[in-house]
Amino acid sequence: MKSEERRKKILDILRYEKEPIAANKLAERFQVSRQIIVGDIALLRAANNMIMATPKGYILNDSIINDTAYVGTIACKHDADQTLDELYTILDYGGEIIDVIVEHPIYGQLIGCLNISSRYDAYQLVNNINEQKTKPLSTLTVGIHIHNIRCRDKDAFELIKTKLCEKGYLL
Repeated sequence: MKSEERRKKILDILRYEKEPIAANKLAERFQVSRQIIVGDIALLRAANNMIMATPKGYILNDSIINDTAYVGTIACKHDADQTLDELYTILDYGGEIIDVIVEHPIYGQLIGCLNISSRYDAYQLVNNINEQKTKPLSTLTVGIHIHNIRCRDKDAFELIKTKLCEKGYLL
């Protein structure tokens, strides 16, 4: 299969799937290396395809945001060791965490695509951070960060804000 044809098929897969797809899975499917897939994704992005990399794999931007749910934005501040509790609070009151954004003094806005919709997803993220001996993106900005959160309606979003405020996580 030619590389152009493979990239077209990758894009078709991403359009069809609602869940992220790992580069390793795509590599297996097309019998190429993971690095070839990473290069294909880079070329697809360069061709103005809105492909996002999440901790669970690649997904089209349309698959995450363009639906009938309410999407709200919150600004938070907390220590890295409170990350899991913050994520669980958002999830427990009906939210899904789309991303994390920090305003870096040198690089400007940095966005980490999360696409977290369950406690398991949140646990996996924090566990991966710990296993990789790295830190959350928010540590670059002394704990200050922004989340876009998807909820079924604005009332659910307001409840999440209230609960985060009660815990002292809202900025």
